[in-house]
Parts: sequence; C-alpha cells; structure tokens
Amino acid sequence: MNTSPDPAAPPTAPAATGDLDATGPTRSASETSRWTAAELRRLAALTWPGQLLVVAGIVAANAQPQIAQHFHTTQIAWFSLAFTLSTIVATPFAVRLGEMHGKRRVMLVLAAAGLVGDIVTVVAPTYPVMVLGRVIGGLYGPVAVLVLAAVRDLFPPRKVAMALGTVTGSVGVLSLLTPLLSGRLLDAFGWRGALWFLVASTVAAIGALLVVPETPRRALAGRLDRAGALLLGGGLALVVFGIGQGSGWGWSSAGVLSAIGTGLAALAAFVVVELRVATPILDLRMLGRRSLATVLLGSSVPQAAFFASQSILIFLALFPPVPHVSDGLGWSTTHNAVIGIPAGLVTFAAGIGVGKAVRTISPRAAWYTGLTVLTVGLVLAALYHRDTAHIIVTGVVMGLGGGILMAGQQAMIVSVVSVEEQAAANGMSSLLTQVFLALTNQGLYAVLAADSTVLKGTAFYHDRAFTHAYLTMAAIVALGLLISLAIPRLGRPADAVAADPAGEPAATPAPVSPAPGPA
Repeated sequence: MNTSPDPAAPPTAPAATGDLDATGPTRSASETSRWTAAELRRLAALTWPGQLLVVAGIVAANAQPQIAQHFHTTQIAWFSLAFTLSTIVATPFAVRLGEMHGKRRVMLVLAAAGLVGDIVTVVAPTYPVMVLGRVIGGLYGPVAVLVLAAVRDLFPPRKVAMALGTVTGSVGVLSLLTPLLSGRLLDAFGWRGALWFLVASTVAAIGALLVVPETPRRALAGRLDRAGALLLGGGLALVVFGIGQGSGWGWSSAGVLSAIGTGLAALAAFVVVELRVATPILDLRMLGRRSLATVLLGSSVPQAAFFASQSILIFLALFPPVPHVSDGLGWSTTHNAVIGIPAGLVTFAAGIGVGKAVRTISPRAAWYTGLTVLTVGLVLAALYHRDTAHIIVTGVVMGLGGGILMAGQQAMIVSVVSVEEQAAANGMSSLLTQVFLALTNQGLYAVLAADSTVLKGTAFYHDRAFTHAYLTMAAIVALGLLISLAIPRLGRPADAVAADPAGEPAATPAPVSPAPGPA
C-alpha cells in the first residue's frame, strides 16, 4: 500500500509493516543489521521480476540461430533491436509514472503488456509479426529499472546496498541456470518451446509483483514528454537501421546516409527539446554535474558492450561448421550452457562481493578493476575461441569483469545522488545503457556481416568475424574506461556507510543538490 495519500508527499516514508529494524536509532547495530522475514520475502519477490529481463535476453539470444534459419532472414538483428528500442522509449515514461502513481502499480501494467508481446512473438507466423511481438514485449523492459528504484523505497538505508547487490548479483545464478533450461527446451522443442517458457516466466513475475508493497509517490502529475520520446526512439531507430544496412547497401549509399543523417538530426532535436520542456523524459540537466555525468556515461558504454558480446558466443557456438561458409563450433545449446557454468558462478560471486567491498573501498576502484578485467577477457576471447577450454577460461574472465561492472554501477550511482534522485538516476542509467546497447548491437552485427556468407537466406559467419567482433567490444569497453577516468573521487555509498557503524564520516559523499525539475 502507498505510505502517503498525498501524491506530493516527502520522499522519506515510514517503514513498511514488518520492518521492525527500521523503527529508530535506539536499536543496536547488530539488531538493525538482521533481516526480517518480511524483508526477505520482499527481496525474493523483487529479484525475479527484476532479473526476468536478463532471463529473457539469454533465452532470446540462444533462440536466434534457430529463428534466423527457420524464417530464412538475414535481419535477425531486429529480433533484439525491436525489443531494445521499445524499452528505450518506454523507460522514461515508466520512471515518471512510477514516481507519480507508485512503482508497483506501473510494474504490473508493464508486465501485463510484456506478456501480450511474448505471446504474439511465440505464435508469430512470419518474421515481421515476430518483430512486432518483440516491440510489444519490450514494454516489460522498464520493470528492471523500477525494481532497483523500489529497493531504495522498500528497505531501510542500512540494507539498501546489500539488497541492491543481491538483486543485481543474482544475474550470475540466472546466467548459470537459464542457459541450461533454455538449452534443454531448444534442443527438445525448438525455439517456440523456449519462447513459451518466457511466457510462463512473465506470468510468474506478475505473481511476484502482486505481493510487493506499493512504494511512496514522489512526483506531481504533469505532462509527459511525448515529443522527446518520439524523437529519441525514432532517431535511434533510423541510426541503427542505417548502420545495419551499411554492409549491404554500401556505406556511401544515399539510403544509408539519409537514414543515419535523419536519425542524428532527430537526436539533436531531442537534446534541444529535453533542455526546454518542464518535465523531460531524460533530464539532461542532471548531466551538468561532472560526478553524475561521468558515472552514467562511464558505466553505460562498457555495460552495453558486455551485454552485446554475449551474442558473439551464441553464433560461434551454435552455428554449424560448414567449409568456406560457416566457422561455427556446431555445439548443442545444452552443451554451450554447461560450458558457461563457471562464468555464471563467477559473475554471481563478483556481484555479491562488490556489495560488501564498497563498505570499505571506493566504488570507483572496484569499477576500474571490472573494466580492466573485462577488456582483458574480450581480447583473450578474440585470440582464443576455438575449443572448450578457450571458451571456459575466457568466459570466466569476462564473467568476473561483468559481475563487478553490474554491481559497481549501482554502488557508484548511490554515491553521487540523493534519495530523491535515485529513481531518476536509475532510469537515466538504464536508458543510456539501452541506447548504447542498441547502437553497439547493430555495430556488432555489421562487423559480423562483413565476414559472412549468406546461404538459403541466412548469414553464416567466418572465424575472422568472431575475432573482429570481440576486438570491437574490447575497444568499446576501453572507451568506457577512458570516460571513467574522469570520474571524481567517490566516497563509499551513503547506504554502505550507514550499514557500517565504524564508518568514518569523511567517507560519506557530500550532499547533492536536487537536479532541476521533478525527480
């Protein structure tokens, strides 16, 4: 239930029923560090809806080779891009509506829309209908952002850092189990069987959200920035379309140049609109603060490369070896999933470890470590990817780096924003990651297509394509590292300091003034 009947109520809400450890400063540190049964139930209920986007991404990525061959399409990139672009447009609206009407209510609506999209996708008779289903299904995407913002609302300050680390770190377990399950489904029932699993998973997420308490309302009703959303979504769609057609039409062709040029013009207009409207979907004025701008940009770029790089292994492992046509390894989906178990375990452990480590070290130090490890892993994958041992070792290195990045990003955001800005910062972070992911994915497919052979309507990739793709992702992560070098010195997250009674006051970040406009 909402903790305040007033939509403009102050951001600090009383503890939810059952939060006995958040009742006041009279309780000891040991008592307030204990997790109540209500908090554990709440954490479990938020974890599945929050990570279903990861599950859907793994299942969908594993299904792509079969879908491409079933529909005889060379445009398989749009299977993921349609979902991503829809999420990009929906996320800012979802964050704003969640602040106005309560995050739980908005998450339930988005999950229901995602369920409709999942059903359309799985029963699609043609590839265009499937892409339409993915567009509708992409409306589920903002749920992951709202879950992270809801954690800040529904847990005492002492426990927020650990709760965020658990929710984000659980991706490692899901990365371990989901490929195994989807592999069994794909090998036994084909891609439709795997996508029916996503339908059931979305139903389970809706059930979990029903038991989550409502969050406080922190924003007044106002006009939604529809023009900004259309300019952002349309501009990105045109740019990624132009990049995708570059190899086939020629990079200097009128069609490619027109698409990219028009898209860039729309994105430029988007910037102008966002700086003028009262309630922008992306408050670019927040990026005027160096600390927040460098954290968001420095974390979004390499995370996009990490997520996009997963597709390289999918096509490498699952496409068949065909002389002079395809240099895939020809593994079954299940075998590829088993090979990925060590990487999944390492990713999970890294996420949990960062949640604890930021109590004593700066999140920036953890972030630099993650970026370095991930870059090394991608370079190693570019050089060594021809047998099982290569895939296991490089996967562990990349999983370690990726786990540190995902948990470290949340720790850095908490370090540079106020409680009131948390939802807006998470929304902007997710939106920027999705924007860079759309561009990175399309660039990745362009790199792969440059060294491919089309057979019966399906593009198969040569070994050079996989090498160049991994190196491209490594270069993007390195770019993120360069951006991150501009991040100023960060203290420990305020929540982590609160959880550590021995924490020095000097380690607490300085107060942050609220950004112009609504949170």
